[in-house]
Amino acid sequence: MAYKEVSRVEMREIIRQWQCHRGIREMARSTGLSRNTIRRYILSAKNCGIVRDGPPPTEAQLLTLVQLNRAGPREVMIPSDKVLEPWAEHIEKWIKQDKLKLTRVQDLLSQRHCLVAYTCLRRYAIRKGWFGKNSQTTVRMADTEPGQMAEIDFGRLGLTDDPDSQRRRQCLGMYTVLGYSRRSFLWPLFGQRLVDVIEGLEATGAFLGGIPRYVVLDNFPAAVVGPDPLNPRLSLGFLEYAQHRGFVADPARPGHPKDKPKVERGIPYARAGSDFSKAASSIGWPICAIRPEAGVWR
Repeated sequence: MAYKEVSRVEMREIIRQWQCHRGIREMARSTGLSRNTIRRYILSAKNCGIVRDGPPPTEAQLLTLVQLNRAGPREVMIPSDKVLEPWAEHIEKWIKQDKLKLTRVQDLLSQRHCLVAYTCLRRYAIRKGWFGKNSQTTVRMADTEPGQMAEIDFGRLGLTDDPDSQRRRQCLGMYTVLGYSRRSFLWPLFGQRLVDVIEGLEATGAFLGGIPRYVVLDNFPAAVVGPDPLNPRLSLGFLEYAQHRGFVADPARPGHPKDKPKVERGIPYARAGSDFSKAASSIGWPICAIRPEAGVWR
């Protein structure tokens, strides 16, 4: 049901008719308000000290009723803060210095006759910045030199028509971002075979006009054999391609998106920015932008 504001005049009218001993149905027909709304304000009027056989409401009583009709978020009462505030120094010491879990902090508080729910303690610690995301700091990565590094990531773009198989298939995107200038290039492909990736890298180099010294890439099977977080091993075919083009491949650690932060949000941005399937059908496959005069990677 949609939310409907009740004006101050309507509130006064509800109370006036109620004090005239009119029924809920009659009041609903005359005011155009729902019976539940009328019941709610009559109950609130009783809580404010307004009686049915008494005098009309005062301005202070009407002001209290207006608060019930205020649009937007209500002010949240946090009674647990009053209970936890005397123990704030102890809680901060237990979390920051002693590195205790919140469950252990809750046990220590209960031993001191401070009984609070775990969720209340957790919200209190987060608001204070002692626990959770608020306690983490962000370290900015240093900028690289021009031509020093590029980051590559893969992701799904959506369904589109495959001109070879004549059917709709899930299209992937190989997104490349230069570390210094943030210039980017998106190459669509249907698989991550070595031939597909090399074709995309050649198109990327032609568009960007050169090759960086280091390429930070995903652990896709065509490039990395058995991803290892400490000692990744490149496949023989991709290693030969890297030697031929003169760049050093640096695979990111599995499950660590911060190893390539500049490119990490590129695929969702490309997927949300346009309807890829319609674009592919309208201009013909593949979707890319290549400057022939720029040459290949060098």
